[in-house]
Amino acid sequence: MTQTTKTQSRTMLPIDYLRSYSGKNVFIKLKDGSEYLGKLKIIDPSMNIVLSEAKEVTDTNKVLAILGDIFIRGSNLLFISIEPDKVTFFEPEQPKQPETLQGQNAPTDDE
Repeated sequence: MTQTTKTQSRTMLPIDYLRSYSGKNVFIKLKDGSEYLGKLKIIDPSMNIVLSEAKEVTDTNKVLAILGDIFIRGSNLLFISIEPDKVTFFEPEQPKQPETLQGQNAPTDDE
């Protein structure tokens, strides 16, 4: 009988990693596009979250509402950032409108 040694890896599950940020600020974006900043209070295995000192914010971090303690259902989460100061957003590119070339006859109402 051969004895094998098991190496124990020190991997941390994502839920345990997030729990280590309890009491710290996090940024949360939901599937419906709403965004929240607050202190992580509780997180459970279903990713249900309770935030304290929560604020609903816009994509430019303008405060829409000060909410206090809130509950967020895990199935509504899009992502959680443990470094809310590093979250940046990019303006979507607007399609360019065709420009009328000078010197060309543009149609008028008379035609």
